[in-house]
Amino acid sequence: MFSKDEAKEIRQQFWHKLENRTRRLPGQKGKKIKWIFDDTGIKGLDLRFDIDRQRAIVAIEVNHRSEAKRLQLYEKLEACKTIIENEFGGELTWDYLYTKTEGKEVCRVYDKLAPADLYQQEQWPEVMKFMIDRMIRIEKAFNEVKDFLLHDELGQ
Repeated sequence: MFSKDEAKEIRQQFWHKLENRTRRLPGQKGKKIKWIFDDTGIKGLDLRFDIDRQRAIVAIEVNHRSEAKRLQLYEKLEACKTIIENEFGGELTWDYLYTKTEGKEVCRVYDKLAPADLYQQEQWPEVMKFMIDRMIRIEKAFNEVKDFLLHDELGQ
C-alpha cells in the first residue's frame, strides 16, 4: 500500500509519462498532441482519460450540471451511435448513468482496458498505448458528429 504522498507522486509520474509519449507519435515531430479534452465546444461534453486500480477508460463524457440537459445531450449522442462506432472502429460502452469514483453521476460513451492498475508501473506501456490509440479514435468519432451536436446545442 502507498502513502497518500507516494500515490500522488505515482499518479503525477503516470500523467507526465503519458504526455511525453504523445511527443513520439508519428507526425508529432517532438510536439505533444493537443487533445480536445474539455475544449469540445459543447458545454457539458468532454473527452476524458480515466485510470484507477481496476481499469483504464477513454470516454466521451456528458457532465452537464442540469440532469435534463445531460440526458438530452446523451440522447443526441446515442442517435449518432452507428456513426460514432463506425468512425471509432469498434463497439463502445454506452452508459447513461455512470458514477465516477468521487460519486458524481455523468453519462459516458467509452472504451475500457481491464484489468489495468495505475499503481503497477510495469503495465504503463500497454495502458498508455491503449489510451493514446483510443483517444485518437474517439476524437475522430466525436469530430464526425460534433456539428450535429453543436447545431442542436445552439437551438438551430
